[in-house]
Amino acid sequence: MNAVRRSAVTALLALALFAFSAQAHHTGHESRTVADCEKLPGTATAGERGGCLRCVQRPRKHHFHPDYPAGRRCRPDNGKP
Repeated sequence: MNAVRRSAVTALLALALFAFSAQAHHTGHESRTVADCEKLPGTATAGERGGCLRCVQRPRKHHFHPDYPAGRRCRPDNGKP
């Protein structure tokens, strides 16, 4: 393989790896643990922090999106943001 083709293949593989990792990354907006919830405003029983704590402590795994509309913030955790 010549150098140009090798460089092109390497660049495409790097781009594909980046695109795949970008789909499954933590966006910084969702909370998946109690420690993440503690960073939100409110108290343990009220406000965004309270909603987040109730969400992530459900029997089935869930995550909390504080930037989503009320009623849609708690989502089942399927490994995606």
